[in-house]
Amino acid sequence: MDKKEALGAFALSAIITLVFFYKIIFGFVPFPGDLLLGEAKPWSTYSYFGYNPGSIPNKAQYPDVIRQLYPWKMLTVDLLKSRQAPLWNPYNFSGSPLLANFQSSPYYPLNIFYLIFAPIVAWTILVMLQIQLALWFTYLYARKLNISTLASWFAGISYALSAYMIVIVEYNTMGHVIAWLPLVLLSVEFLKEKFKASWLFVFIFALSSAALSGHPQLFAYLLIFTWIYCFIRTKNALLLCIFSLLSVGIAGIQYLPGIELIKHAARSAYNPSDLVEKLLIKPWQLLMLPFPNIFGNPATRNYWPMDTYAGKVSSIGLIPLFFLPALWRARNQPMVKFFAGVVAVILVLITVNPLSLVLSSVNIPLWSTSNPTLMMFLVSFALSVLCAIGIDAWKAEKHTKLKLIKRTGAVILGFGIVLTTLYFIGKSDIKFVTASRALIYGFILSVAVCISIALAIIRPKLMQVALIFLLIVHGGDQFMQFHKFNPIVPASYVFPPAPVTEFLREKAGINRVWGYGNALLGSNLATILKVYSTDGYDPLYPRLYGEFINGSRQGYIMEANRSDAMIVPGFGQEDLPSNTNRLRVLDALGVRYILDRAENASTTKTFPPNRFAVVYEKDGWKIFENLLAAPRTFIAQSIETYTDKEDFSKEFFRNEFDPGTTVLIESSTKLSLSKPQGGSAEILNYQPNYVEIRTVVPTDSLLYLSDSYYPGWRAYVDNKETTIIKANYAFRGVSVPQGDHVITFRYDPWSFATGKKITILAIVITLVFLMRKRKS
Repeated sequence: MDKKEALGAFALSAIITLVFFYKIIFGFVPFPGDLLLGEAKPWSTYSYFGYNPGSIPNKAQYPDVIRQLYPWKMLTVDLLKSRQAPLWNPYNFSGSPLLANFQSSPYYPLNIFYLIFAPIVAWTILVMLQIQLALWFTYLYARKLNISTLASWFAGISYALSAYMIVIVEYNTMGHVIAWLPLVLLSVEFLKEKFKASWLFVFIFALSSAALSGHPQLFAYLLIFTWIYCFIRTKNALLLCIFSLLSVGIAGIQYLPGIELIKHAARSAYNPSDLVEKLLIKPWQLLMLPFPNIFGNPATRNYWPMDTYAGKVSSIGLIPLFFLPALWRARNQPMVKFFAGVVAVILVLITVNPLSLVLSSVNIPLWSTSNPTLMMFLVSFALSVLCAIGIDAWKAEKHTKLKLIKRTGAVILGFGIVLTTLYFIGKSDIKFVTASRALIYGFILSVAVCISIALAIIRPKLMQVALIFLLIVHGGDQFMQFHKFNPIVPASYVFPPAPVTEFLREKAGINRVWGYGNALLGSNLATILKVYSTDGYDPLYPRLYGEFINGSRQGYIMEANRSDAMIVPGFGQEDLPSNTNRLRVLDALGVRYILDRAENASTTKTFPPNRFAVVYEKDGWKIFENLLAAPRTFIAQSIETYTDKEDFSKEFFRNEFDPGTTVLIESSTKLSLSKPQGGSAEILNYQPNYVEIRTVVPTDSLLYLSDSYYPGWRAYVDNKETTIIKANYAFRGVSVPQGDHVITFRYDPWSFATGKKITILAIVITLVFLMRKRKS
């Protein structure tokens, strides 16, 4: 394979990708805007583009793009463009780390497109690049293994457009990790022949890019697989493994803050029963390998197993699988043995069987805290390569008509038995109707394969034509699967204006907002709206805050939820005033604006006029001002102590406690203050990583700020550093001296500073070694 072929493959992979995303020519984008306008409040309550409110048809896919990935990415890009480090998100969880949550992935190299193009254009480019890069790199890797050109395209399409990639592509993170895998392996193959600086650079760059893509679990699987591959394929394995650690060092700016957050996060191991029941693949679900829709498809609302489709679907397309039997002829080839072993081992690990049950019962890092089926991308890749080798092995076979008849008969008999069984067992059951449709579709594809193979055997000169035909049909099959699952919508569907949120943006300032009953806004939407919320949804968020906010349920500190931190929702006319614990938390967190919907049928019992004042009423929405909400920052007029969670809960939730004047601190806190005599606190500047407050106090006092307490925040009194006190269990306090002073909070975590140094050092070491290697 020469450079000309590689560049030609790049161009063709770009064309194939454009075919799959042909709608972008007409102004469409790969984004779940259909779900946003159809089901997410407040947009689902408004009429857009001629549709009645909430009636826009949607595929119900990628809710996490709406409530996590896109808002985080937009905030990250905004901060980078304003030359601020994307360290902190002030809009959700009453403040939480942004860089450290990994999925914001601010330092991924391809994010350069966000600095050049409009946000949704850059988003679209990166979605497409996942498929193009995976396709191109897989083709190059297959060619390096001396697989024929046509079979290499089979491998590329099978992996880049596997069901695994299809169902994650619009997350715009996971696909960027797995797209680099074939390039990593390609560089290993070249380095095996000659340890050249250029390919060592490719090796380190590809691994670093994968590390910075935003999904540490997937990268961990990729890195471990790379190590195994190196030891099997090259004598320089140990050296390559050492260089692979440089890629981890280059990602230090991302991973050190992430590790710090993991230590302080609410995330915990999965319950072993959940691992078995919801995450691991049942053996019968392996039928989704040849028939991805045999149990339905969530995009068409007929997927019936009580688990996740994305974690179970394993298909690379039916057509390539027909060439797997030909591998028997090539069974002694090292790569066949290796990739067959990869498939076998990983399927044992991620399916329900005695070994996986034992592993699930033990708290193993990476395994028990994430979804083991994430490893399925390695199965998809291995099968894609095996099928490509199988195509070449089939071409080399001695073909006979008898062999053709036997294989065709076996296919027809197999489908016949399955369909007949389904017909008699449950012909009227929707589950079996769904399965029958998938099998009939698979049978049609199988007929196309059998006819093409028959033509190639009868007329050997047409073998290449037959394989090209099958490649086109295979691409068409994946095209249908792609568009069946993925929403591609008009660009105008991407967070269009909503009057109620426009009002909040103008009115709320830094005061927090919350939705009651049917007015509850989706988690993390506050980030994209640039309004401040108490709630949030993230696999990684500060544990202390999660424990505090759970107190809104029953009035005592509770264990934080795994991914959600939210004030307990309310429903009905009397639920809001009757839960005094929730009111206490709302007041303490400075929730000044509460949204309400007409469907709640709220009355003055729900929102008593002496406590709540209507400030907005339009289109079925009401916004109440909470007149008793504590200021976001204030000088404590009373300071009390607590010893533990129980003691804090007892004090904080007692009827007499005033969250607008009183602050609770740990009894072990060293704080020497005279009796507080009041004073004033005014926020002068409020930025994600920086808060500036002016205080005027007649005596030494305690300044309280209702933002999350988290390591890395530093406080300064007139530019002189002071200690941040943990106040009200999960928030910030600072001792301020008598007089007029400026108090600043800066988020400058040790983990980021150290991670940045590690990244710079790793880059310097890499460049120095590469330069010396090149000279030598």
